[in-house]
Amino acid sequence: MRDPVYKVIGSVISRRRKQLKMKQETLAKQLAISRGSLANIETGRQGILVHQLYRIADALELAPTDLLPPAENLSSLDEWTEKLPSGLNPVQQVQVARLFEDTNPASISQGKTQYARTPKR
Repeated sequence: MRDPVYKVIGSVISRRRKQLKMKQETLAKQLAISRGSLANIETGRQGILVHQLYRIADALELAPTDLLPPAENLSSLDEWTEKLPSGLNPVQQVQVARLFEDTNPASISQGKTQYARTPKR
């Protein structure tokens, strides 16, 4: 299973691309990748490398950090990992904890699942 952070990044990319009224084909061409790869990135099925993160951010007129979930969302994962069943390796624990955090009603009501986008500096 792909790490949930890629789904968050893909969602931000998709929303920003649509805000700019840009087609997938246009952005993909700018990034020198296929439209299919961009579609997979936007849905979280395909991860991206650091240099791609910078290229995408630049093409979408964002800072690279605007594509990432806030760090405070990741630090709260420790609370969830303590509640998980034994037998999961550390990577699996973090992945499951992230899924729980993403669906936590308290996080949703406090707006923690909304990712702010600021103009590129």
